[in-house]
Amino acid sequence: MFERLEAIIQKAKSNKNYSEGGSCLSDEVQLFETRLGVPLPDDYKYFISKYGYCFWFGEVVCGLVGENNKRYEKICCAISKNSYYHNLYNNNPSYVPVPKEGVVIAKWDGGGYYFLFSKESERAGEVGLFLTETFGQEVSKFSSFTDFLSYLVTGRPEPTLVSVNYDIIKLHIR
Repeated sequence: MFERLEAIIQKAKSNKNYSEGGSCLSDEVQLFETRLGVPLPDDYKYFISKYGYCFWFGEVVCGLVGENNKRYEKICCAISKNSYYHNLYNNNPSYVPVPKEGVVIAKWDGGGYYFLFSKESERAGEVGLFLTETFGQEVSKFSSFTDFLSYLVTGRPEPTLVSVNYDIIKLHIR
């Protein structure tokens, strides 16, 4: 069922400085979902149950950081990233708030974040890129976590562009 995701991870392992968090118990994954307050898509749950999180030179895919990996909590923990971006965007009236029905799974180095929509969302399983320069508006999306991961590793598939409301941007740059 997750052969494609496994193939992508195997390819990622050849990247410079690849590291992962390691497997987690199903109870830990359930607790993770409970703390986030959302049911996660199956491909992401598989990823965190088998790998926890992963990173390599230039990329980080956040997930579940276990007790043995506290060293990577700040950069790899999805709960910490989610909290950080909710505080940053939701407490600034200039920005579109972070969606509630999902979790931040990566930061975008140009300023922004990748957001994975929960199973209960209308956009279940999609990953959107929300940018600081568009005041928190979404600019592109992937149809699944697996597609997002594939893009980070292989450059394919390309994300789908999302319509940006430039009136919001004009309002804030005056």
